[in-house]
Amino acid sequence: MSQPVQPVKVSVIIPVFRVENYLERAVDSVLAQTLAEKEIILVDDGSDDACPQICDRYAREYPQLVRVIHKQNEGLGLARNSGVDAAVGEYVAFVDSDDAVDCKMYEQMYQKAKEADYDIVMCDVQIHYVEENRTATVPTYPGEEIDLPDYIANGNNITYSVNKLFRRSIWEQNRYEKMLFEDIALIPALVTKYPHIGYVKQPFYHYYRRANTISTTFTGAMVDIVRAFRAFIETSDPAYREEVIYCAAKQLYWNMTQSRALFLPDFIQLLQQYKKDFLLNPYVAKDAKIKKILDFIPQEVIPRRFICVHFGAGLPQGYRRRLEECFPAGDVVDADETYFAAHQLPQPVRLAMEHGQAGFAREYYALRILYEAGGIVLDPDMQANLNLNRLRTNRCFFGFEDDEALSTGCYGALKGHYVIQALLDSYKEDNIYNKAFLPLRERLRDFFMLHFGLRPNGRNQLLQKEVQLYLPSVLAYDMQDGENCCKRVPIPIPEGYELVSRPVLKMWSTRLMENWNLYKQALNGRPAGEPPAPPGAGLSDAQWERRLQEVVNTYEQSTCWRITKPLRALSQFLAKLFGR
Repeated sequence: MSQPVQPVKVSVIIPVFRVENYLERAVDSVLAQTLAEKEIILVDDGSDDACPQICDRYAREYPQLVRVIHKQNEGLGLARNSGVDAAVGEYVAFVDSDDAVDCKMYEQMYQKAKEADYDIVMCDVQIHYVEENRTATVPTYPGEEIDLPDYIANGNNITYSVNKLFRRSIWEQNRYEKMLFEDIALIPALVTKYPHIGYVKQPFYHYYRRANTISTTFTGAMVDIVRAFRAFIETSDPAYREEVIYCAAKQLYWNMTQSRALFLPDFIQLLQQYKKDFLLNPYVAKDAKIKKILDFIPQEVIPRRFICVHFGAGLPQGYRRRLEECFPAGDVVDADETYFAAHQLPQPVRLAMEHGQAGFAREYYALRILYEAGGIVLDPDMQANLNLNRLRTNRCFFGFEDDEALSTGCYGALKGHYVIQALLDSYKEDNIYNKAFLPLRERLRDFFMLHFGLRPNGRNQLLQKEVQLYLPSVLAYDMQDGENCCKRVPIPIPEGYELVSRPVLKMWSTRLMENWNLYKQALNGRPAGEPPAPPGAGLSDAQWERRLQEVVNTYEQSTCWRITKPLRALSQFLAKLFGR
C-alpha cells in the first residue's frame, strides 16, 4: 500500500465488511469533503462479498486519496487499529462503511481542532431509522463549549467513535480490543483521559440504523457489552469516577430495561461488582429513573455455568461448540464417571452403578455439582439457545415435559439452594425412588407436590415464590413462539421441523382450542367499533375455526412421535393473534 505523496490534515479510516450495498455511499461522502488535505484508508476486513473489488476500484480511480488494506477478518476494532497504523494524518477520523458524513464535516472539525489545539473534537449525530423512514438528530451537548464533568454525566454520543476527530498521537498509546462493543470499552475512557475537547454543534455524522446489524442482532458474543462497561469503568481517569459511574448507570438502565434485557443476569453481576460505586453515587441518588437499577443489586443470579454429566462416551460432536456460540463466557463442567471417583457416594447410587443403572447415578451427580457450584444442568441430548440466559434470574427452575411429567434435561439453581440439598438428602433415605432406581423426574414431581403444592398440569407455576416451573415449550420443545430456551435433539430431523411426543401434541391442541375459544368469547363481547377480526387475519371466523379443528384432528390421529410443522405455523399465528 503506497503512502500519500503530501502530508494530510485528516486520515479517514473506513473498516469494510459485507457492506457492498452501502460502501459506495460512505466512500463518496468522504471523497466529497471540502477539506482537500485528507486521505481515505479502506480496511477490507476479509469481506467475502464484492467489497474488496469496490475498494480496489476506488484506489485505482483516486490513487492520491484512497489506500486499501486487505486483511483477514478480525472484527471492527482490529480493522480500525490497522487503519490507524497506516495513517499519516495529523488527525484521525472513523466512518462506518454503511453510514455517511456531511461534506463539510472534516473541514469544520479540523478548523475547530486548530483553534485551541484540541485533542478531540466532537459533532452531533443524525440517526436515520431506515425501516421506519424517519430521522432524529442527537445533540452531543447543550452548550457551545464542553464542560467535561458535566458532559460525561449528562452529554450524548460519548461512546461513538465516528462523530469525533482524534489527534493521531492519541493512538500511540490506545487501541481497540477484539470484541463487540469496542467503542463502549475505549472511547468514553479516552474522553476522560484527553479532556481538552472541542465541539462543533452540527449533525455532521449520518448514522443509518437498520435491523439485522451487529448492534441489533442478538448473539452470544453480545455479552461482550458487560466486558465493555467494565473496561470503561476501570480505564477512565479516576478524577471523573462519579461522572463515569453515572454515565455507565444511564446506559445500563437503557440496556437492562429496553435494549438488551436478555443479558439482565450479566448486568446484575456487573452492578454487584461495583456495588459501592453505584450505591454511593450522588448523580444516581438524585435521578429517580436511573436509581431503579439499584433495586437489582440484591438479586442473586444463577452462575453462567453449564453442568454436563455423561458416562461411557464423550459429549456429542459439536455440543461444546454450539454451547460456546450462545454462551462464549460460560463455564462448562464436563463430568464423566471419573469425576466423582474419589468421592463417597450414597449407597443407592453405588448400587445403581453396580446394577448398570447409570442414568440414576448421572442424575445424582448432576444434582451434587449443581448444589456445590450452582449453574444449569444440561443433558448431552439437550440443545440450549441464548434465551436460556434469561432464566438465570430464577433462584431455582425446572420445566414440564408434558402436562404431567417434569423434565430433567435442563434445570438450574443457585449455589447451595435448599431444594437441591433436600433432593440430594433424599438419595440417602430408604424410599421407593432409591429402591427401584426411579428417574429424577418422578422424585421431583412428588417432592414438589408434597412440599410446594405443585399442580401437574404442564403450565407455568411459581411455587412459593421460590421454584419456577416452565411450560414444555420453554425447556423441552420449540413451538416457535419465541419462548424456547432449550430442547431435546435425540435424532436428526429436517430443518424447520420439531420432534414432539404424542402427549405434548394432545396438550398443545387442547391449549390452542382453549385460547381460540377465549378469543371467540372476547370477540363476541367486544365493544362497538372494534374490528370483527384480528388484524392481519386473512380468513373468516368460521374458516379459522374449521382449519384449527382440522389440525387438532390430525394430531389426535398421530403416532407417538410426529413431525409437527403445521403446529408451528398455527402457534405462530396464535402468538401474533394474542400479542404474545
